[in-house]
Amino acid sequence: MVGLTGTYEEVKATCKAYRVYFSTPPNAKPDDDYLVDHSIFFYLMDPAGNFIEAFGKTSTADAVCLKFDEAFVDWKQRPQERT
Repeated sequence: MVGLTGTYEEVKATCKAYRVYFSTPPNAKPDDDYLVDHSIFFYLMDPAGNFIEAFGKTSTADAVCLKFDEAFVDWKQRPQERT
């Protein structure tokens, strides 16, 4: 699993690219402690960074593992795309 971070503008651009919602309190300062409202998704990407699937809060561990296994087999069958 890879977590991403960056400047506010970098995070905002990445969220827009992946259609992720987030909102910080209007008066929050970068050094303050505050809660962030955000989408509850994580993404399965292949080794080349291509999107495979998005999982939300209703996704079960079994469903995630099954999709991962399927995607891994599919990726292994395409050796020209390996990185």
